[in-house]
Amino acid sequence: MFTPEILSRFDLNGPRYTSYPTADRLHGAIARDRVFEALNGVAGGAFSLYVHIPFCRSLCYYCACNKIVTKQPDAASRFLTLLEREIDLLGERIGGARLPQMALGGGTPNFLTIDEQRRLIGLVDRYFVRPLDREQSIELDPRFLSEDDVRALAELGYNRVSFGVQDFDRDVQRLIHRHQSFAQTANACRWAREAGITAISFDFVYGLPLQSRATLATTLERALSLEPDRIAIFNYAHIPERFKAQRRIPAESLPSIELRTEMFLYASERLADAGYVAIGLDHFAKPGDSLARAAADGSLRRNFQGYSTHGGLDLVGIGPSAISDVGGVLWQNAPQMDVYAERLEAGELPLVRGRIRSAEDRLRADVIERIMCHGKVDWAQIEARQGCDPRVALASEIESLAAFAAIGVVSYDDDGFRVTPQGRLLLRAVAMVFDAYRNMPREAPITYSRIA
Repeated sequence: MFTPEILSRFDLNGPRYTSYPTADRLHGAIARDRVFEALNGVAGGAFSLYVHIPFCRSLCYYCACNKIVTKQPDAASRFLTLLEREIDLLGERIGGARLPQMALGGGTPNFLTIDEQRRLIGLVDRYFVRPLDREQSIELDPRFLSEDDVRALAELGYNRVSFGVQDFDRDVQRLIHRHQSFAQTANACRWAREAGITAISFDFVYGLPLQSRATLATTLERALSLEPDRIAIFNYAHIPERFKAQRRIPAESLPSIELRTEMFLYASERLADAGYVAIGLDHFAKPGDSLARAAADGSLRRNFQGYSTHGGLDLVGIGPSAISDVGGVLWQNAPQMDVYAERLEAGELPLVRGRIRSAEDRLRADVIERIMCHGKVDWAQIEARQGCDPRVALASEIESLAAFAAIGVVSYDDDGFRVTPQGRLLLRAVAMVFDAYRNMPREAPITYSRIA
């Protein structure tokens, strides 16, 4: 484990690098013609579809996602009418394209009733083709789920589910305002498997109030008893000045960086002992899972959905705040529901900001993705893909790696460098070395989490 002095150097917020440039570097000057041109390149081909469902029934204090907390029964129906307009606009450009990957996130996607889920799938099927071997995933809140719901979702084609858990400890749940019993999660897993959904993921968060190594250990043992295929353990981002609900979490209840580090290292060791493979920054998967296979064969990618086995596909995001990455053009929909609705009612795509990657952006994105996905960089492979020698273009950044080598975070080899097993905790800090925008003024608010 690193010394407290070293850890204190990295007790700061930083990007998760689900893209480069990162989402906060998008600006309002993106030309719609460039977006349409990028979409035209998808026509007749294939892409990955992300649908953002912004609604939640209950406010979780820790959450930094774009969400609308409501119990209005007609909120989802009105939203689907807007989503239909967005899908119609996309269908005019890329109708007939295949969807090897489709994901619903949020918010809480199971805020939608099953009838509303059927309506959504009907809208998608109106224009696009869902192949039989697709990955169709959905994030689910076990607190608002029934056996009939899970069975119906399987019938609609969902074959991968991700259950938000965060922590099973009741005292932690009380402070983050998310009361979810182990039985609710266990039932959700059983219903999914009985419905034929065998790909199950759990999301946990470390760094939450009152967490300790002991409470995390108890949570992990309970999780392992349910045998999920993937486990993600995210570092909590405490930004109360940005997210008002986090002000309800007492700052003094949050674990120190030393304790957060101890928890993450313990979790990594325990999951390895249980047979899970460490993937990138914060994911763990059974060896037979597609994520582990992609990491092993070098095809693992990173995009706005996180780690992906379909990262080579263009990504189109729909719904408020959703981000797209198509042909090197990035754009984001309006996060505010009123602006999102206003644009669609005017017959326009609801994008509000974007960016076109430059050749330098593509080079740096390649390096950062290799760090985040595989923890190593081969300069010759980068040169072959990008058509320039990164050892020349990024000479000063490469020189900066010496400081990380001195503390055992990276090691060099004849081909390039790699992040050491100990250095995995600081993966994002290494990636930040190659981020040309890291010290420039930002166009959008920062929602970064701690890098260690």
